[in-house]
Amino acid sequence: MTKARRVSAVILYNNKDISASLAPYLTSLSVTDVMDGEADSVDVTLEDKAGLWHGDWFPERGAMLTVSLKKESWESAEDTEILPLGKFEIDEPTWDGPPDIVKMKGVSIPSSSALRSVKKSRTWEKLNLSQIVSDIAANAGIESLYDTDDDPLIERAEQTEQSDLQFLQKQAKDAGLALKVSDEKIVVFEERKFEEQDPVATLTRGSSSVISYSLKATIKEIYKACHVKYNDAVSGELIECTFTAPGREDMDGLTLEINEDVKSIADAEKLAKGKLREKNSGEYTISLTCLGNFLLSASSTVTLSNFGVFDGKYIITKATHSIGGGYTTKIDLRKCLNGY
Repeated sequence: MTKARRVSAVILYNNKDISASLAPYLTSLSVTDVMDGEADSVDVTLEDKAGLWHGDWFPERGAMLTVSLKKESWESAEDTEILPLGKFEIDEPTWDGPPDIVKMKGVSIPSSSALRSVKKSRTWEKLNLSQIVSDIAANAGIESLYDTDDDPLIERAEQTEQSDLQFLQKQAKDAGLALKVSDEKIVVFEERKFEEQDPVATLTRGSSSVISYSLKATIKEIYKACHVKYNDAVSGELIECTFTAPGREDMDGLTLEINEDVKSIADAEKLAKGKLREKNSGEYTISLTCLGNFLLSASSTVTLSNFGVFDGKYIITKATHSIGGGYTTKIDLRKCLNGY
């Protein structure tokens, strides 16, 4: 007998596998994986006619869920594949009825962690960004991964009534880098490097794998070039650089003007590329709901086909894997930028 394709949830509660116990009550599960700027999250909905989650099964404060999806009989009768989706702290259980259901939300950054819960004021001087990331991660009791060779020296940075996470996100953004917290680890990386990866899939409008789509093109505040100009008040040196986005040299367009402290032409060009990328990254954005696909995760790239002017290579900025009434993957994407 041919086995039916099946996708199920594998859930550990404080490292104890409770998948079999939850299965009769689980009505839906969604896990959202975000590339940059937000915490990953999980949403679990359970039938609760027996009132288990009002009583003995009430989730402990700070309890951790480790969530994966298990795919069986997808390509052949015996194949099994696991998609790890992360570790999450339960932070918002709610109950509704009738019919009685419980919803549990969780986030990848524990509320107990000083990383996001404590506002601080302090000054950082003459430290590389990697060292600041490492110090903050160590103080929060988590690991860090500085996954880029670009490691700017921070001459002076003021952390004023900001959480460590807010401060780090600003420093990373100012350096043209991305930052996320996942699986109890701070990760800093270059989006550009991920955009250069080979696509994991081709998604075609009209195919059975694409259920629905929403397309958006932004015209305002899209720039042809960036001009950086800085006059050092101490040395009197004028540093100036204009960077034009590849492929836009012969096009009409606005020039973004930036006046920020830079030490060299190389620094000015790097700043120009970063500011131009920040402004232009939202020119073409798409949301797709697809048949569930383990390959579709935040920071992966895909090729879009049969979408007209929207065709091309895109990077996934958010991926939500959901089960309950079928398995779907919803993704938010933006078009990859070439050369900067």
